[in-house]
Amino acid sequence: MKIVGAATILSLILTGCFAPLRTVTKPGMDFSKIKNVLVLEPTYPEQRFVTDEFARQLMARGYRVRVGEPDDQSDVWLQITVSQAVPDKKYLVPLKGAWGDRSVVYNAVTEISGRTLYPSGAGPGVDDAQILVSNATVSLSARLLEPGTREMLWSGSVTYEGLDLDVAVEGSVASLFKRFPLQ
Repeated sequence: MKIVGAATILSLILTGCFAPLRTVTKPGMDFSKIKNVLVLEPTYPEQRFVTDEFARQLMARGYRVRVGEPDDQSDVWLQITVSQAVPDKKYLVPLKGAWGDRSVVYNAVTEISGRTLYPSGAGPGVDDAQILVSNATVSLSARLLEPGTREMLWSGSVTYEGLDLDVAVEGSVASLFKRFPLQ
């Protein structure tokens, strides 16, 4: 029983969770001729971690990738919008009140920093508390544009949860690439 429960939890942690993909592709478009992709700079520099992940995964698929401002030297432009990026958080929840009663929490919940997860649910040296972890969430959309006309060739969006922001970003981009026309 313990092995089945641990395997289920481990598989959920490793796979993350995502909402259904929403994509649309321009009918009749021949994507096989596309070799050079310009990943447009994000509107906000703090969102560059997402465009970098798109660029990395495109390069892994064999495309020539540039990141920058719009130009006419690329076959297509890839524009990414991050609508939500919520990092994971950890909370220290005291389990005993002033009288040692474990049924009611009398003390405030405290947010704690760090990236270490405690599988036992308790922190070292903190026997009367539980560490709770919330997942990171990323919602993003991407679209392929024709450089000359800015006509939309493909569009997709996804929301994804992961253990931390890096996992959520990597998972969301990988999910979108499952229906990405450039393969």
